[in-house]
Amino acid sequence: MGINHCHDNENNKDNNFDYKRKLIPLLKSVDKTKENIILLTTGSFNPIHRMHLEILNIAYKLLLSLKKYNILCAFISPSSDSYVRHKQPPLIPFSLRCQMIQTSIEEFYKENKDKDILKIFIHKWEGSHQYFIDFPDVIKEIQEQLDKIGNIKLLYVCGMDHYIKCHYSLKQNVVVVERKPFNTKYDKEIYKSIPRKMVFLIRDENSKEYSSSSIRDFYKKNDFESIKKATFDNVANMIIKFYDENKEKFT
Repeated sequence: MGINHCHDNENNKDNNFDYKRKLIPLLKSVDKTKENIILLTTGSFNPIHRMHLEILNIAYKLLLSLKKYNILCAFISPSSDSYVRHKQPPLIPFSLRCQMIQTSIEEFYKENKDKDILKIFIHKWEGSHQYFIDFPDVIKEIQEQLDKIGNIKLLYVCGMDHYIKCHYSLKQNVVVVERKPFNTKYDKEIYKSIPRKMVFLIRDENSKEYSSSSIRDFYKKNDFESIKKATFDNVANMIIKFYDENKEKFT
């Protein structure tokens, strides 16, 4: 899908990411001999759960261990309502999903305040449009903006299921996090591309298997404790309140 850079309405101006203000200070304090990296993950986040943030932190730790990259920060880019409404209802509106993501980031910081933690920003450009923008176009748009700031490379972070489904669009600059043993037919193809095309494959067996659909299922069972374990306390309260107000929309 081609991107129309004219915004849908004037309100989209509020959703433009301020690259210069947020990134230039980060660039000033990095090792000039290393390559500058920003991580990106996209999705519905309907609702967000712990693994959405943990997958970024796992990628961050791997890249740090290689000792040749400056990982400046990460972007979480939620999809537009036009895309999410076709998924399992009820649809959490874009503005509320953004609040949940921001709250998750803040609570993630609090839980890891004594650790070396990745700086995470919500990036609203994709979801603020009235039409669906596919992730390759999101990557292209953000990389074009980064090129105006300096020498910064964007790495897309996703799970193995997404990579297998979309690997033809992810030939380079991607970190794939898998929570199960690597046994797909794509293993050989993936390994051939490491590290020449900056395709990194990480096996993570310690994280819990959370999903947005499991949170909806927990709610249907009145299992609010599991919702809190799958996400963060304040976010769980926001989710439960929204679901309580939209019970009739559950399928």
